[in-house]
Amino acid sequence: MARSLKQLGEQVAAALEGSVPAQVRAQAIEQARRGFLQQRARPQHLGFGFSGARLAWASGAVLTLLLAFSLLTLRRPASLTFTVDGAAFAVKSWLAAPESAPLRVDFSEGTKIRLLPAARAKITELGAHGASLALESGELHAEVVHQAGSAWRVEAGPFTVTVTGTVFDVDWEPSAQQLTVSVSRGSVSVRDSSTGSEQAVRAPQTLRTTASLHRFELSQTDAPKPPSVSANGPQTPAASTASAAPETASDAREAGAVPSAVASSKADSAASEWRTLARRGSLREAFASAEASGFSQTCASASPAELLLLGDGARLSGKPERAVEALLALRQRYPSDPRRAAAAFALGKVAFDQRGAYEQAAAWFSTSLREQPGGPLAREAAGRLIEALRRADDSAGARRAAREYLDTYPEGPHADLARSVLR
Repeated sequence: MARSLKQLGEQVAAALEGSVPAQVRAQAIEQARRGFLQQRARPQHLGFGFSGARLAWASGAVLTLLLAFSLLTLRRPASLTFTVDGAAFAVKSWLAAPESAPLRVDFSEGTKIRLLPAARAKITELGAHGASLALESGELHAEVVHQAGSAWRVEAGPFTVTVTGTVFDVDWEPSAQQLTVSVSRGSVSVRDSSTGSEQAVRAPQTLRTTASLHRFELSQTDAPKPPSVSANGPQTPAASTASAAPETASDAREAGAVPSAVASSKADSAASEWRTLARRGSLREAFASAEASGFSQTCASASPAELLLLGDGARLSGKPERAVEALLALRQRYPSDPRRAAAAFALGKVAFDQRGAYEQAAAWFSTSLREQPGGPLAREAAGRLIEALRRADDSAGARRAAREYLDTYPEGPHADLARSVLR
């Protein structure tokens, strides 16, 4: 009997360790100790080898454990709740901001997250002290309330941004595998899961990194420049005057507006400007600069990596026709470049998110998977393929894509969607 009681005690202690508050756990242990000493001092047998003292001790221990669990239940804080643009929303559902406005996500303890236009994310976990978000693409702005035990995470590709309480922005461009994190208050930690390296980012700092380079670049955050806002979205000063200026330097020379040397100098300056903005991660501004200096001409001299950035900038600026122009230029002019798969993925996003052409989107996502089945965008492309096929009313194709997704990514961000398709 003593042996079984000892084993029971060990099992209960293991169950309580780390779950019941230390003070309650200590009280339970002390009461059990006193009961054991009492049963040794007063051995009054009831029969069947079980003493009255042992019975009293066992009953007291059970009551103490019940009390401990009751206190634990009462003290355990409730999980956070959240709303999306004021409406209740389910965890693990995809959130997609429209092209023209941000999406507002408000948590019950005061944390606010804004998905900027065209951004997509999912709240993957929700606890009492925070939440985990998977940012598929685009930019988010977060104002996290700092509390004891706060635990917030933003996952973007291979990167994880860990937060306790701060104000920061995260911009993730999956086709370019480029991450930008800017902190305006407090600090965050950014980890690259592919290398295990980690970097702290403190206000007012900005971190930039690309998955393929495995290198963090930390700099002081520039003072924000207020953009001029029009129906077409934010524009740089150069873009706001584009309609009044000739589209290219050759047009200016033909019109006799400026001397040839001056026009050439301005063209070089414009090319340098958009590249500088793109390297900083300011893709909308980079697109506006390229558009102002002649988008087709800019694409003609752009490298494969630059064409990807131009395509993303055009897509984020609500210019799908320009995005398609840049991305198709990459695929046609560089048939052997590995970025062709990333361009196909981006073309799928344009077709799905901006044109509602779901069959076309499915074809592009399939192309991306076929060209790079183990590439950095394979998981996202496989998940978006399920979405596109389902929207295209191709139930057989959606079920086939769902089975393949679960075979490869059973815990991936689209796993719940895949299981729902197969039900």
